[in-house]
Amino acid sequence: MKTIQRLIFSALIIGFVSCGQPSENIENTSESIDIFHTPFNLEESIRLRKRRAIEEQDSAYKMQLDKVLEDALVIANQNFNKDRFISEYKAAIDSIPISVEINLDFHFSKIHPHLFITRYEPTAVYFDIYKKGENKFEKVIAHEQWLLTYVSDTIRDINGDGLNDFVVNWYGSIGCCLKAFSNVYLLREDKKAFSPNFEFINPTFSPKEKIIRGVCYGHPTETEMYKYKWNGEKVDTIEYVSYERNENGLTGKILIATGEGWERNYKILKRVNSIPAEYRRIEGYDWFTGNFK
Repeated sequence: MKTIQRLIFSALIIGFVSCGQPSENIENTSESIDIFHTPFNLEESIRLRKRRAIEEQDSAYKMQLDKVLEDALVIANQNFNKDRFISEYKAAIDSIPISVEINLDFHFSKIHPHLFITRYEPTAVYFDIYKKGENKFEKVIAHEQWLLTYVSDTIRDINGDGLNDFVVNWYGSIGCCLKAFSNVYLLREDKKAFSPNFEFINPTFSPKEKIIRGVCYGHPTETEMYKYKWNGEKVDTIEYVSYERNENGLTGKILIATGEGWERNYKILKRVNSIPAEYRRIEGYDWFTGNFK
């Protein structure tokens, strides 16, 4: 991931420089000097070669990491006729240690077993989850998480439909404010497949209500709290809650609105004198109010 960040940064620098050069200046310069042998272009050539080398290295590493997964899947397929199977072992890619866990069990339901293949390497953890097909395992989830941000993963009913879902919890590594995230994969009614990934920031899940409440990204007293509701494999926005402000600061009123303050179609539904009680129990409420204890 660090490599990818370096590549993005390099690409932005190159794009900025190239866009900033007026075309007429390039044409005039080419008449008097050979631009391909200026110090600037030699430096860019070296940079591009380094970038290609990093890309090739990353590609080779990814191929070897995929091979680790393929090898684990071979072991799993040798135990395909079982409903439960566990194996843990170590692998390596150019002296980089990889921990592999294979776990076949009734993780999500009592009817259909699912296979977990989890790979841990020094910078990331990879979750690959499979259902049983007729003669082979079929992938239903692939999730990569940077270890610097990874907090936990869990199996629980998130949306209140009585089915266990897969959740990866992580915490953002960059930024000033509260940034706890959850990526949710909902188990479908067939108890085999999963929905696409839903990502929530600073969420508190209430499966009995089929509700998600949380705190948006921003400074204390300056951000919003949200309320969403599950609608099958969709999430409906119910409301946003924020402090009302004017040029003098906080007014003492609370706004209930259809969206966040920066949105174009932002509409105020009502003004109230206090924060609704339902929000006072959620994780991150102290951050929203700025009243830390």
